[in-house]
Amino acid sequence: MKQSAHADLGVAPADDQLLIDLGLVDAPIEQTFDNLTSLARRVVDAPVALISIVQPRHDRQYFKSHLGLPETVAAARQTPLSHSFCQYVRATDAPLSVDDSRQHPVLRYNGAVKDINVISYLGMPIHLPDGTPIGALCVIDDKPRNWSPEDHQVLQQIAICANEQIALKNAARLAQQAEEQATAAARAREDFLAHVAHEIRTPLNGIIGAVDLISTQLTDNPDSDDWPELLVTVEASAKGLIRILNDTLDISKIDAGHLQLEVLPFSPQRALSDVLTLYRASAEAKAVDLSFSCPPEAERQLRLGDVFRLRQILTNLISNALKFTENGFVEVILDIKGDLLEVSVLDSGCGMTPSQLSTIFNPYQQADISVARRKGGTGLGLSIVQKLVKIMSGTITAKSTPDVGSAFTVTLPMPKAPASATEGEPLPTPCKPLAHTKVLVADDCASNRLVLGKQLETLGASVTHAEDGTEALTKAQDGNFDMLFLDIHMPGMSGEDVAQTLRAEMERCLRPRKMALVAVTGNTMPHQQQAYLQAGFDHCLSKPLTRADLLSFCETRA
Repeated sequence: MKQSAHADLGVAPADDQLLIDLGLVDAPIEQTFDNLTSLARRVVDAPVALISIVQPRHDRQYFKSHLGLPETVAAARQTPLSHSFCQYVRATDAPLSVDDSRQHPVLRYNGAVKDINVISYLGMPIHLPDGTPIGALCVIDDKPRNWSPEDHQVLQQIAICANEQIALKNAARLAQQAEEQATAAARAREDFLAHVAHEIRTPLNGIIGAVDLISTQLTDNPDSDDWPELLVTVEASAKGLIRILNDTLDISKIDAGHLQLEVLPFSPQRALSDVLTLYRASAEAKAVDLSFSCPPEAERQLRLGDVFRLRQILTNLISNALKFTENGFVEVILDIKGDLLEVSVLDSGCGMTPSQLSTIFNPYQQADISVARRKGGTGLGLSIVQKLVKIMSGTITAKSTPDVGSAFTVTLPMPKAPASATEGEPLPTPCKPLAHTKVLVADDCASNRLVLGKQLETLGASVTHAEDGTEALTKAQDGNFDMLFLDIHMPGMSGEDVAQTLRAEMERCLRPRKMALVAVTGNTMPHQQQAYLQAGFDHCLSKPLTRADLLSFCETRA
């Protein structure tokens, strides 16, 4: 088949970096491709055979394989496109057959005719795996030839082999990339786990040390004035552990698509003020000026949105700003732009390089791991922020300059609430919401059992304890309890087993239906808690529990 050389050269060229990555240009000779050109030259009985990669941006054709070229051309392994027939094969993505280039109306002027003695030419296109033409596998003769259909067919088959070899190289490249990415991800997870282990040990040390001192003082100095300070240490350390756990669970919930938003009327000005209140003491201790500004209308308006997640976003951003600012300022700016809420957190901290800035939203990573070790944190905060902002249909931008500071801006669609809307306030809770309530607490962990029992007693409950599921079932069947708080993972009968047995008895009218079954578990993922409800529980409470959590639970049941 003959092809006109008046080819349209507007076909988009292949990505040059990909050609380099595949080793098709500026790379050593490969025997596999030389075998193909050797086969082509021998079968077609031509003195020259080439695999030519055409790069229009560089005005060259590069010879991945060449057999039979003059030494000067072979040594360079390339020619300018003024000396290329293969450029037309790439441009048209079709075979090109030339019996005598000296008689061709266009190719007769090509430099290859005079300088390399390309008289007859037969070329087949070769491609990247995505089908992009990148050049030609061709045979050349220094005398006129009438290329036969058999010549076309055999060269086409060899070109297919070249395409398959390129596809194999690409598969190897992708496999190597995947391996490198997996290695990097594994390394990031290992660093994250090591870092979190350190973060967990720090508050645990505070808890264990404070409890040890309390235990000693109970014996040696029961009237000591150190109690309040030690208890504050225990509480602060425990909250630190919860923060680490919540970060880890939140990233899992978000990635699994299990995070639900709760849209309610709220005051943006109050929400931000509440968050800043949490950090006033930390800022003062570091002599950092923590300020907040907002337009007058923001002080009066209610907006519709998930205020809990907004606070979570701001908590992470402000905490980060304070963490990396040793002196100077942290400024929080609230702005209202129609239905959009815009919050900026600016600081005069250590700042970040462009390279560090490009990875700050990656989970398990922090801009500077050495600084992270000194400052603390899981490395999940900004990743959580970015994911929350995306779920809330918003945007986040980050700018930073080393030794100058950073600026994060979050924009969220939060329309103005109707004029009739009022910001929800928690209902007053009676001091003893569980007065006259008989409760059974079952947990194989004695400390958990003791603490939960004492918490329930402060709410007025009459508490009975069980050490495992079997004892819990026996006591529940023998007693007349209003509520059962069951740990899920207990030896023998699990909490689920107990709940299923009691629920079956209720269904058969062997037991009053008024008894509420409450799962108390560290399994907090939505699908896990849904499974517990399906197993027969009425409610699920997540460990660790505070008295405030139990009060909130009582409100929900009221």
